[in-house]
Amino acid sequence: MNRPAKATPVTIIGAGLGGIALVANLGLLGYRLRLHDRDEARIARVRERGGLDVEGLAKGFAPLELVTPQLAPAVDGADVIIIVTGSHFHADVAHGLAGVLRDGQSILLIQGGTGGSLVVRRELRAAGCRAAVDVSEMDNYPYSLGWPEPTRVKLTIVKRFLQVASLPASRVGRVLGPLRAAFPQALAAPSILTTGLTNMNATLHVANMVGNIGRLEGSGNAYRFYAEGYTPSLITLLEALDAERLAVARAYGAQVPGIHQWLLNTYGLGGDSLRETFHRLTHEPTGPYQWTPTPPSLQHKYVIEDVPCGLVAISELGRAASVGTPVIDGLITQTSTMLRRDFRSEGRNLARLGLAGKRVGEIRSIMETGPTG
Repeated sequence: MNRPAKATPVTIIGAGLGGIALVANLGLLGYRLRLHDRDEARIARVRERGGLDVEGLAKGFAPLELVTPQLAPAVDGADVIIIVTGSHFHADVAHGLAGVLRDGQSILLIQGGTGGSLVVRRELRAAGCRAAVDVSEMDNYPYSLGWPEPTRVKLTIVKRFLQVASLPASRVGRVLGPLRAAFPQALAAPSILTTGLTNMNATLHVANMVGNIGRLEGSGNAYRFYAEGYTPSLITLLEALDAERLAVARAYGAQVPGIHQWLLNTYGLGGDSLRETFHRLTHEPTGPYQWTPTPPSLQHKYVIEDVPCGLVAISELGRAASVGTPVIDGLITQTSTMLRRDFRSEGRNLARLGLAGKRVGEIRSIMETGPTG
């Protein structure tokens, strides 16, 4: 593995918007890329083209060495395996990887949700994986882009603030090394508690979805998700939710930014209040949220991913630390009721994270050094 960083073989698992953005950016940088998705229809055109035509902030052709619906050939010989499937698919992907991983490979979740690396470690072990691999996670998606055609993309945003943590935490330097050219702005976080509790998708999305259910289910449901969806009352709800997240983080000694500070750090568009910042992010010429579509219903990743893989985990960590999370708990109950599901039992609760019965100090230790036994 003593290759120049940009010659690193990288497998990207997931050909949705996040995976395609990685292909565009890493491909232009010279990484040797493979792309895997189980859905043949999502990758057929990209395979025919042999890569992506990229325009916008960066321009050129991003080549792919291999595009395949088969997992084993996609990961064979890869130094880094980046999983970009959505947090609610992490366990399934890890189960599939268990039999094909080799010593020395590195898995990076983009993004990890809350507890993603722990889920992957536990699933690999449960599936009988014996390979010595690194597992790490990024706290957010690094790019935004338009995707007007199957083989043509337009890069619009590179986020300024990213964090990466490994499980165990001591491996983060080894993980970041070959990816530094791709993510020069990424900071090494102390542990996956920091990345997991900087879960801004769960923070930003769920309250907006529930608070605008009439619009989502109405006949004319198009609205500006952030600038119009976050009315003054919903911003008050969002700030209360965020305060609970920050209280849970403090209980575990994790330093994480508040939602407004995170938006300022990540996009650099300013705004003295959340409402003003949402307006700028939506209406400024470089605002990333001008392209955010209105979700068609609650059956959307903003709920079915962000509640079980974000709010449930934060709530459960709060419970273990005796930190109340009534706003978060209410949103879990509301979305579960509306969708006739039990997100708390199916999501990342303490039992699923392997943390049932653990105290704060024990949880911190597991999040820093990894599960034992």
